[in-house]
Amino acid sequence: MPKRLSRSEWERFLRGRHVCVLATLGPAGEPVLTPIWYLYRDGRMLMRTGARSIKALNVARDPRATVCVQDERPPYASVVVYGRAAIEPENPGMAAEIARHYLGSVGGAAYQRVARESIEQGEEVTLAITPERVLTQDFSPETPLVGKLWLVLKRVLPPWL
Repeated sequence: MPKRLSRSEWERFLRGRHVCVLATLGPAGEPVLTPIWYLYRDGRMLMRTGARSIKALNVARDPRATVCVQDERPPYASVVVYGRAAIEPENPGMAAEIARHYLGSVGGAAYQRVARESIEQGEEVTLAITPERVLTQDFSPETPLVGKLWLVLKRVLPPWL
């Protein structure tokens, strides 16, 4: 049975560098899933998107949203956030902050130059999701010592081993 994370543990996890999968509801009530970068700040998950994106249009119609954040390396852990999303005006400094969070200072600056030219297609907004319910799981306590040692070695050994 996986361990449940405490609030401080899941908040620390959400502040990490993970790509999340955002689920919004489409016009017919169907789930629409989108991998997206985010920041966890002041108890909310913040994401940038175009004002006319499917995500923003879905949230404007129905604010219910779910976000799944996972560590894809063993021993696995995940946090699933259920809540309401709000559309807020673009936060001018958030583009740079998200890029730095995921790519570092140099990579983030380069990404921003490219994004302005080829990715961003007009007005940007911030999706802010306030957690109402959080489910967590952490499989690290179940991993035996030999498994933990192997996972450490796996990170430094060539991929074909």
